[in-house]
Amino acid sequence: MKRKPKPFLIAAAVLLVTNIITLFLWLKPDASPGVGGISAGSEIVATVGGDSVSREDWLYALEQKYGEQELKQLVNQKVIEKAAKKYNVSISDKEVDQEFDLIRSAYNSFDEEFTADEETVKAQIRTDLLLEELLTKDVEVSEEDMKNFYTQNEEMYSIPKMFNLKQIKVKDKSDAGQVIKELENGSSFDVLAMERSTDDGSANLGGDIGYVPADGELLSPEAVKVLESTKEGKWSQPVKSGSDYVIYLLKDTVKERQYSYKDVKDQIRRQLAMEQVETPLTPEAFWDEAEVEWFYGTEQ
Repeated sequence: MKRKPKPFLIAAAVLLVTNIITLFLWLKPDASPGVGGISAGSEIVATVGGDSVSREDWLYALEQKYGEQELKQLVNQKVIEKAAKKYNVSISDKEVDQEFDLIRSAYNSFDEEFTADEETVKAQIRTDLLLEELLTKDVEVSEEDMKNFYTQNEEMYSIPKMFNLKQIKVKDKSDAGQVIKELENGSSFDVLAMERSTDDGSANLGGDIGYVPADGELLSPEAVKVLESTKEGKWSQPVKSGSDYVIYLLKDTVKERQYSYKDVKDQIRRQLAMEQVETPLTPEAFWDEAEVEWFYGTEQ
């Protein structure tokens, strides 16, 4: 299946924003004093010999490295919201869900970058689509051009059958049998994946490998057959994979789908219109209009 460039860009943006936000929220000192009356800002997070590194020092270093980037993201979010309201531009939930499905089908399931929660990803998608709609609201694209684009790129709007999976990979059948026994005795799949799986990448994520195409290279015909007979929310019997054995947890299944021209017409219009726009394709195009003033001075 042909990969879609645009979804990868959105997914990368989602990852960057999500990771930075998560890091700042995690490190943000509480307003109240910490244990024993010590403020969270003076909490020691590391020591090197007799020297210490405080939480405040750590947060300051992060602000210096990521602060401007994160603040700009927050400002851009507000700018887009205000511009969308001013020009009566909106994006439906259906469009967001559709874009999410296409991203999900294009993204490499073994990359942990796409493990941000669904609502976070969809919120960023809505923002991106609103910006595209704002930048192209006055651009005309002919019906003929849109239909031709769809005909020439129909495979871009198809979604293969996919399994949303977690896995525990072990070296032999005996180990696989032991894992099954522990699962039957009530052990957590996530914990067992972290403790027992030989696949370090997914083990660190509780075995999560995301959405895997049924017709791709990552699943053998035997694995697909086993998964098709596995109930959602349940684990599979061990499946031989090369010299290893894998136990899967089936979270859910996505059915194969081909989006019609009508389904993706608005998306195609935006894509073709964006190619005609001379204005920089960023929210900063609306900063002057929104009268933005910020900590880092005037936006160039």
